[in-house]
Amino acid sequence: MGSTDQFHSLAADELFQRLARGAARPAARWTPADAARLLGRMRPAPSGLPGDQARERGELAAAFLAGVAQGHEEAHASPATSLFDLAMQAARTLLKNRAATQADRASHAFLAGLRAARTPAALMSFDEPAGLDLRLFVRQPFTESGETQQGVVASVLERIRARDGQPHAFRYLTGCRAESADTFRTSFERETGRAFTPETFRAHRLRQLDQADVFVNIRAGMSESSAFELSYHVFRGACTPILFLVWKQAPIRTTLLKDLGTLCDVTYLEFDDPAELDAPLADFFGSCERGRRSARPALARAGA
Repeated sequence: MGSTDQFHSLAADELFQRLARGAARPAARWTPADAARLLGRMRPAPSGLPGDQARERGELAAAFLAGVAQGHEEAHASPATSLFDLAMQAARTLLKNRAATQADRASHAFLAGLRAARTPAALMSFDEPAGLDLRLFVRQPFTESGETQQGVVASVLERIRARDGQPHAFRYLTGCRAESADTFRTSFERETGRAFTPETFRAHRLRQLDQADVFVNIRAGMSESSAFELSYHVFRGACTPILFLVWKQAPIRTTLLKDLGTLCDVTYLEFDDPAELDAPLADFFGSCERGRRSARPALARAGA
């Protein structure tokens, strides 16, 4: 055995002894900020000084962790898809979010890997829960929403929740709470552990939107951001079915948001009272299949 091999062998033996002495730790609650700090230690920015090996250390640390993942697969029941394949799938999914910074993507890749390691069912697929849960991205007005609009949204969300499990269980990517101009920033910071800025909020929303099986747009007031997210979804994102729930006190006035049926699978439902939506919602969600729906007209009205 050469000197280099001997060095590697001795270093590995020492490491394995340290790992064997370690006791299991309770699972910690990680936030994107925590992940960013840890990744910053593994991949510090190059200093530019002579002899700086920051990049090389980061590459070697990543190679070591890849070996750990491979060893975990060999020591445990291996999933149908390898961890390497899941890592590549995660990377492709995160790169769809063009609004995110690379540092932000890296943090969420770390969190996805953490979920995969902790939950065996998560190894079946990156960002997809086990089973046939329908992932809902619910768009509601924020900055132009007051108490009246918030009340309408809350009532509509109640009607949507009533359809949960009939026939598909729902996974709410954006939560299931009515927000207003006074609450949505605080809710974002509580959920993500990050300070609210237009950049962080936009990246977070588009990352959620990339996972959506259904885009539900509750129109209870004016919202410029809705048009932005719709455009991303149709032309850059998943382009899965879109459901407009339009309160008649807040009709769609923008011509370019009307009659989108030639571009995507879209349904428009108008209502005065949210209770009018019960039957149309049952019909809509009954026809959904993980991003596909049976053909239906582009325009429908509740009670018609």
